[in-house]
Amino acid sequence: MPRPRSPQVIERAVRVYKVIEEQGGRISTPDLLKIVLDKHIADSYSLLHHTLMVLENSGFIKHERVKGRAEWYIAKKALEEELRQALSPSR
Repeated sequence: MPRPRSPQVIERAVRVYKVIEEQGGRISTPDLLKIVLDKHIADSYSLLHHTLMVLENSGFIKHERVKGRAEWYIAKKALEEELRQALSPSR
């Protein structure tokens, strides 16, 4: 059984989702990394990648390869509270 997600992971996921949404619902990994580093949402690529995997595994975002780059896009619209609820560990 996997460990429950920490509040920090959930908050980072919500903020990354909002960045993707603000960018028109679609963004490449390098562009997204630059934004999250500038906004201090994550301090490394590995943290961003983990966060993207959490969102993708939960069905909120998806990615596809475009000219050799991953582009992330919103797969399911959600409000912040819906994201938090879906990503929080069920008790």
